[in-house]
Amino acid sequence: MSNVTRLPPSGKKVHVEADIPASQLDEFDRAITAIAAGERPRMDTLARDEGEIVSRAMAALEKIEAAIEAHPGTGQARRLVKFLAGVYNGEDYPFDLGELRALDTELANACLDYLNYDRLGKREVHKHLQNGDRDLHRWMKRYRLEPALRLGERQEKAFADLPEKTGRARDELLDEAVDDLLDKHRRKAAPKR
Repeated sequence: MSNVTRLPPSGKKVHVEADIPASQLDEFDRAITAIAAGERPRMDTLARDEGEIVSRAMAALEKIEAAIEAHPGTGQARRLVKFLAGVYNGEDYPFDLGELRALDTELANACLDYLNYDRLGKREVHKHLQNGDRDLHRWMKRYRLEPALRLGERQEKAFADLPEKTGRARDELLDEAVDDLLDKHRRKAAPKR
């Protein structure tokens, strides 16, 4: 028995022309011969690789969980929780991949191994955690991770137009708006004389 998947022959044929480097002609000929014969070695390799990806991801997640529990309150643990929250719901908890640079190599690689699995879309991260989403939410609360602020559609469009209309930078306008909101709140909360 071969480890190559064979597809049933198709009656439809197409003509293909390709310009390839002369140094790759032998490899190209072998690939075309395999395709013409209906062989799918690449698909078989991907199927085997998926098992390896899953195995590495589960080991990686165990390392991440252990590091969070073993070193609570550290910047490294906070980054790992932010990573998991981002994998859990990246729209609400965006994660800056640059944060991986601040992790030790083993933990950064663990995050990358889990991310490689997550791209397959097989199962949500909290379904793999030892205590499910209970731990994830507990960690998010411990590190005070809050969902990202979002504007409504109308507000988003109006805000996007402001820099061009005012000639001012977006961040400058946002800082001013937040300061105004905070001042307004302070005035309302201040005791009346």
